[in-house]
Amino acid sequence: MATTGDAREAEPLLGGGDTGAPASWWHRGRGRVTALVAGATLVLLGVCAGSAGTAMPAVLSRLGDSSDAASAPTYPAAETPPLLDPLVSFNTPRCRQTRASLARVTNHDGDVVVIPELRAVYVDIVKAASESIRSALEDNFHASWSADLGQYKHPVSGRPQRSSTSYLTDDVLANYTFFTFVRDPNTRFRSSYEQAICRERCTLCTARGAGTMFTPTISEITAFLQGRLMHFYGDIALRGERSDEITLQEAWVDEHFESQILRLSGATKDGSPVPLNFVGRVESFEHDWARLMDHLGVKEGDPRRVTPGHQEHSCDIPERGKVVQRQRESPVTTLEKVAVAALYHDDFECLGYHKPKI
Repeated sequence: MATTGDAREAEPLLGGGDTGAPASWWHRGRGRVTALVAGATLVLLGVCAGSAGTAMPAVLSRLGDSSDAASAPTYPAAETPPLLDPLVSFNTPRCRQTRASLARVTNHDGDVVVIPELRAVYVDIVKAASESIRSALEDNFHASWSADLGQYKHPVSGRPQRSSTSYLTDDVLANYTFFTFVRDPNTRFRSSYEQAICRERCTLCTARGAGTMFTPTISEITAFLQGRLMHFYGDIALRGERSDEITLQEAWVDEHFESQILRLSGATKDGSPVPLNFVGRVESFEHDWARLMDHLGVKEGDPRRVTPGHQEHSCDIPERGKVVQRQRESPVTTLEKVAVAALYHDDFECLGYHKPKI
């Protein structure tokens, strides 16, 4: 009979995030890491993953102190969003370069919903009200990412299960309004953890062998993500090649952990990142949804303007859900703050959110 193991009492999967790679490791390959992914994310990943042979900075050497973990406050349900329109930071030269680099080197095909009635395209970001938005678009505008709009002519791949950026037509790319909604990476990460671990096909939940139901903790997930991503981008830089979609998914462990900027860097058929004309925030969802409806010409009084309702997910395995719930309610440690700041560096920089205070 399967048993539920709370991983807080077990050994860490990757030694608490220590991958054995010195911070200077990133500078190999004649600087190609910086050219490929705009530098900052990779440097942070290399530093925050630690080093077996190099002394870590003082702030990192204290990671895992139980006294720090006990006193750290939890994140609020939704912080007051920055006053800056996210499109401003999203369109800075540095963030444009980051998206172009990600589209080029990851060969990423982003999920979209094409809405012919509104001449608009929703660019999907998981754990940022995406299921609520997709449900509203299907109910009110008969648009779904599974709809066949006749543009799927790829001779090898055929029609994808979901509408994706590489299959968008020239007319859609030139004449439709592209929009998305983003979320504070601090609160999104814990929501991502819950959904990724609660899925029956949880990637790490069989790590302890057959017959044991293992539920990874937040600290183990952050360590695993940092190690996977460091080696993923390092391999790309050293080989000088693009990755494929499967390799990218393996690096992020589960799509729900993927950064928002990566999700917004899905490549169109010419290799350019998908365009964006409107970016709303989950923290001001009702207000920004109304702005979007104004932008798309859905008039006041039209019942289709109603703000999408919240969609809840339940755990596929209730016993695992109990462990996940305890993890979500636990205090936010310094280790988690450092990991979130590193893993989602591009999200903080390009979407205008504030990094956690460490």
